[in-house]
Amino acid sequence: MNDKISIILPIFNVGDHLRGGIDSLINQTIGNENLEIIMVNDCSTDGSDKIIDEYAEKYDCCIAIHHEKNSGAAYTPRNTGIDACTGDYIMFLDPDDRYTPDACETLYHAAKKNNADVAFGRFRRIFEYGGKVQKSFSPYIDTLENSYPNETFDTANFLDVPDFIWDNFVERFLYGKTLEVTYPRDVPIDTIHVENIEQEPDLLKMAPAVWSKIYKRELITDNNLRFQPFVSGDDMAFSLEALLKAKGIVFLNNFMCYNYYIRDLPNDKSITNTVNVRLLYELMESYIYCRQCTEGFSKEVQTVSINPHLLHWTNSWKSSPFTKEENKLLLSEVNKLKSIHNTDLKTKILLSSISTAIESKIQIQKE
Repeated sequence: MNDKISIILPIFNVGDHLRGGIDSLINQTIGNENLEIIMVNDCSTDGSDKIIDEYAEKYDCCIAIHHEKNSGAAYTPRNTGIDACTGDYIMFLDPDDRYTPDACETLYHAAKKNNADVAFGRFRRIFEYGGKVQKSFSPYIDTLENSYPNETFDTANFLDVPDFIWDNFVERFLYGKTLEVTYPRDVPIDTIHVENIEQEPDLLKMAPAVWSKIYKRELITDNNLRFQPFVSGDDMAFSLEALLKAKGIVFLNNFMCYNYYIRDLPNDKSITNTVNVRLLYELMESYIYCRQCTEGFSKEVQTVSINPHLLHWTNSWKSSPFTKEENKLLLSEVNKLKSIHNTDLKTKILLSSISTAIESKIQIQKE
């Protein structure tokens, strides 16, 4: 193998799970001699810094970088990793998750074989507190039961609603008319290969995860792609920009490349389950940024890239007790998006319903 794959890990206080994440890279079937594992410590205080130094000393493929000041979010260490890496391809791992053993090899060969800027696969959502495993949402029929005969999967979509409700009600409401597509929806699909996102906008219906993808280095460097300074939504913006600019996209519908772990109990008050005004504010900022990125693309691309996230945002807002001033702040962000994201009638109705709900809440709240 002549190419090298750089894998970037943003690290902050993940000591309990860090070794498992790094080991999932060390043991990749492609051989760690073909990897450059860049571990960026964002001023951890739990011993994560010592763990990555240990790996950097033990393995030639591991590089430890230590920030002098905590940035407060994953976007800065990810950008540090991009600036430092030398690989021909770039991947990302959240260090408390795991790559499947052949993730790097399979995604690399898919990108290389098809001369694609981006290749990506499916992922598992593993709920440690209940033992449930979900497969990531795909708008295409899969045959995962053949690829993984010993596993049983639930389906995950943006709202975690049953497939029938999503397919027949929610998806139709979000996207309006059925999109013109290159690949059929009524037969199993194994691999999708298109030259650009306009040929298959439905690829944007899937979770905008950066860690389920491999990127050709030139795509990132030539377009100066970097993670935007959002506490939440930075991965969505990066993933969308990459797919919009990619020349050649491959999706492996029957390949699980990543295990995404959900370790918090449903009523846990940890950061992953706590919704605050800054998180929703910056999430809406990321939607505005993403909508601006799609300017000049088709209405289908503009609609598919934003609308499902709006329902997720609304669900998060409804479940959180914000003050009157906080709701006013969030309403201003919704109205910003509303002024530029008006691709069709259903989109206008969706945004108007969100702003009306917030306005109604503000009216009944005390100062």
